[in-house]
Formats: sequence, structure tokens, C-alpha cells
Amino acid sequence: MTSHECSRKLHPGIQLQDMGSFHIGGSHIQIKDKPIKEIDVNPNSGRRIIVDPNGTYHVGQIYVQYYIPQNVLSRYPLLLWHGGGMTGKTYETTPDGRPGWLNYFVRCGWKTYLSDAVERGRSGWCPAAQMYEEPPTLFNHTYIFQRFRLGRSFQEKTLFENSRFPIHAFEEYSMEFVPRWTSTSDQTVDAYCKLLERLGPSVIVAHSQGATLAFEVMEKKPELVKALVAVEPYAAGTPERISQIRHIPILWIFGDYTDEVPAWKEAKETATAYCEEFCRHNGDGQVLELDRIGIRGNSHMMMMEYNNFEIADLIEDWLIDHRLTRSL
Repeated sequence: MTSHECSRKLHPGIQLQDMGSFHIGGSHIQIKDKPIKEIDVNPNSGRRIIVDPNGTYHVGQIYVQYYIPQNVLSRYPLLLWHGGGMTGKTYETTPDGRPGWLNYFVRCGWKTYLSDAVERGRSGWCPAAQMYEEPPTLFNHTYIFQRFRLGRSFQEKTLFENSRFPIHAFEEYSMEFVPRWTSTSDQTVDAYCKLLERLGPSVIVAHSQGATLAFEVMEKKPELVKALVAVEPYAAGTPERISQIRHIPILWIFGDYTDEVPAWKEAKETATAYCEEFCRHNGDGQVLELDRIGIRGNSHMMMMEYNNFEIADLIEDWLIDHRLTRSL
């Protein structure tokens, strides 16, 4: 992989020719036989209104915000997909206030599209819809500290050795998590497919759950995915369908400490096994283990950590080498 050191060449500001947002995907549902309610709009105002929940709703949509730089260097749009329990905020400003990967890729000349998955963030959700009848899950502080490999013990606040995570901004990080349902993956895949149909052939950079779903999207829309960067997915594609997607280059990235958490050790093993099979079918695949190339201290949330641009440079180098964009 050629080193282009793009982060050292970035202009200090962001110049855009356009930015905007839209919703896409989903379908209509009909709600009926629900009781009509009288509610307080604001308990302090004394204003009450009648709400009839019966009628037509749009559900299963995603929210997309896009940034088109003044000087576009990429051949295709870049799509940023977040992980479970999170929103597109993952790629925005880091918890301690530094520029995130959204900032980086826009400044590198990518037409960048940042999404909130179904029922996350500004995508919204319908309380009366059947898919939301079960209560959602919201990760607590212990889970997002230990499961995502910041350290062994949240109670003791002990980080792993050489950690790159900005632990002084943990409270800000914890506020990024939102309630999530485990029943909406199919709707999210469908919405991502609709996004590709709207934008045309695109490059996907996806994290965790988003990266896992990206394999499903590739299998459904192989003609519309030019490359996938899968940042610590917990699963991979279907081996029997590799022949459909072997023309799509795939880069997996895993951080440090994966052996400390069995689920992530298994996830890396799954990625490695799939990559080997993918390459046996003449696919262009690579599993990049950061600790093996001397980059130590990165957790599951590497896009938020002190060396986030160092890792983004590796992604950009790979994309340049695959002639998907030009160097600054």
C-alpha cells in the first residue's frame, strides 16, 4: 500500500459547492383500532390536543446528509455507515472536539454521504408500528467501555495499555448512543439499497453493524458497490455468494486488543476466513490488523481516537491505490 500522507496535505478549512439532506427508503403502513388520546403539548402551558394514532405512516426510512467539496477528486460518492446503537455522529466531531472521518474525507475531495440507519437519529420511528412493539436496547456505560475495548473494567476506569481513546471525554462519547431495535436490519439494508440506486456506483466505509449489513447490500446490489472498507464488522458475507461480489475490492480493518474480548476475536477470525475464501475466488481482499503494522492502542471506536487521521490515511491510501480517487 502506497503512503500518500493525505492528512498532512489537507487544507485547514472546508470548501463546499453544495450540502444538503434527504430521507430515503421505507414504505407506508396503516395503523387502525388504536385509541384516540388527549395529551398535554406542554404541561407548563396547559394546552391539550386530541391525537388520533390511526392512519397512514411512513416507516423504515433513513436520513442522509451530503457534502460535495468544491474540488471533487473522487470518481464515486463515499457512503459512511455507522454501527449498532449509534448514528452518523460516529464520523463527525470526536468526543473531545477534534475533526472526525467525515471532515477528513470531505477535505480529501470525496462527495460524502453520511447516514442515520432506520430508527436511529433523524431517521425517526413510528411508535405504533409493529416492528417497534418490543422495547429498544440502550447500551450502558459499562457495555460501551468494555464491549468496545476501551479497557477491562469500567468501574476501575482502567484503559488498555497504550490506549488512544480520549478517556477524559467519555461522558460526551456515552451521549452518542441511542435506543436501537434489533428487528430493523432488513429495513436498513433495503434503505441502503435505495440509496445506492439513487446515487449510482459508490464506495462504502462502514463500521461494526453497518459493515456487517454492507455485505448484504453488496450481495443485493453488486453492480452499485465499487469498494467496501469494513471497520470491525462482527460478521461477513455468505460464502456461497462470493462469486457475485468478487469484483468488488474489500478492506477489513481491526484495532488492538481483539484477543481480550472473545466476541471480537471471533469477529476477526470470521473476517480472516471469509477473506481467504474471497481471495481463492480471485477477489481482491485484505484484512488489515493495525497492531501488526505497529499501530497500537486502537479500540472498536478508532474513528474517534487520537490517531484517527492516521487510520483514515491508510483507508485513503488503499482507495487511491485502487484508482477510486486521486491524491491531494
